[in-house]
Amino acid sequence: MLGPVKQRQDQLFYCGFSLEDRVPPDHPLRAVRRVVDFSFVRHEVAGLYGDRGNESIDPIVVLKLLFLKFFYQANSARELMRDLPMRLDWLWFCEFDLTDEIPDHSVISKARRRWGREVFVRFFERVLSRCVDAGLVDGGVVHIDASVITADAGSDSMQTRLNLISEAIYDQEAREDGDREEDDPPPPAAGQRISRTDPDARLTRKNGHTTLGYKDHRVVDDRCGIVTATITTPANVSEPHVLGEALRQHEEHTGLEVTTAVADKQYGTASNYRMLHESRVTPCIPHKRVREDPSKFERRLFVYDPAHDRYLCPAGEHLRRRARSDANRWRYAAERGVCAACSMKDRCTASALGRTISRQMDQEMIDWADDCLSRAQRKRLMARRKAKAEGSFADATNRHGYKRMCWRGLHNAAVQNLLIAAIQNIRKLISATHNRPRMALAPSMALAPSTAVAPSTAVAPSTAVAPSTAVARSIITRCADLTHAASTLPPSFARPVPN
Repeated sequence: MLGPVKQRQDQLFYCGFSLEDRVPPDHPLRAVRRVVDFSFVRHEVAGLYGDRGNESIDPIVVLKLLFLKFFYQANSARELMRDLPMRLDWLWFCEFDLTDEIPDHSVISKARRRWGREVFVRFFERVLSRCVDAGLVDGGVVHIDASVITADAGSDSMQTRLNLISEAIYDQEAREDGDREEDDPPPPAAGQRISRTDPDARLTRKNGHTTLGYKDHRVVDDRCGIVTATITTPANVSEPHVLGEALRQHEEHTGLEVTTAVADKQYGTASNYRMLHESRVTPCIPHKRVREDPSKFERRLFVYDPAHDRYLCPAGEHLRRRARSDANRWRYAAERGVCAACSMKDRCTASALGRTISRQMDQEMIDWADDCLSRAQRKRLMARRKAKAEGSFADATNRHGYKRMCWRGLHNAAVQNLLIAAIQNIRKLISATHNRPRMALAPSMALAPSTAVAPSTAVAPSTAVAPSTAVARSIITRCADLTHAASTLPPSFARPVPN
């Protein structure tokens, strides 16, 4: 019998309704509540609120709302607060009831500006501490990489610094002496182009594309891919300048010493190798190499003599230091006329001035870095770096809206990166600590009688899988259909039989 049309009738009172009962036991937010303590934020921000005036929204609720924004990829705080009343799981997570008034979206932005970045640094450190305690961080082998994040500003907002010089002077006079934050980006040069919409963002060019934005420099632990440090800079800050600070933050956050640092060739500079050598850290960091003419003698055939600071060429002549080729390199060459009279000149150089060799001032550090690991070890670590570091960026992009800033300014960009990194660590912590029950094999996945295990390899009776006649019948029917379909194909579709 067909039932009546279902029509909703509003009730004045709901008896027996509970948000607790509406959120299933295996809901992700229940796992988040088990592993994360949000209550610390009240003590952290207590001194930022006065004793008079209107009462604020509970800081714990504000932090949870920020968590939800990136956990579920809400495009904005306005969208988050619009969807909040429709999500029973969100209401339960934030300790709201059905009849509670939903705060305005501006509460989130005001609290974020009031708290500053340090509160979110504490949140990231507390989550990381839980990961360390759970054994998810090894600390010895780490992967360092950076990713460019597009700013919330367009390229049409770029103007020359000279057009904004009066505004900069006014802002500088408005500030008191010594009020500038240490992490504020340096003021741009007079002719540099900056954005009026987001003055902290900078232009960078990568893979043929120019991007206005920021860079997130991450340290990712090798064991489980936990993010142990994140540093946000303008996009024009190059990676080698951040390596030392990134490793220092990793050791400070985890309390563990780095033994091996893995990164791409952007970090492969002589100064970084020297820093790692002094810190007793083994580098797995390639460096840029000069492209050589394959028809000429390779550079490795020229042997360096450190006692006399000269090179010995394959013909037995000496190349002595002449002058600097740039700020960090020396140029070595033979005496005038030696190369011209050499019988091997055609195999060595096509220059009329003879063969020259350039050498880094810290070439011994580069040689040390090249000899630290074998080729097989480097290949394995670089493959791990691709999975851990680049995989961390890919996961943040696919799940948490990582590749575009939702706020403006360097401090807000750092807050976004800290929250996303903390959320990724929380997900890994939940996966590692949550004991999932082993799922029983569904009847449709049981072995058919035709695929029964041989007696010599049969499983124990307590773990044997019951056969499914229905599945076997469906497989036989499907095979018969395929056989009939194949027999009706035109001859041109027939596969030739090999001789």
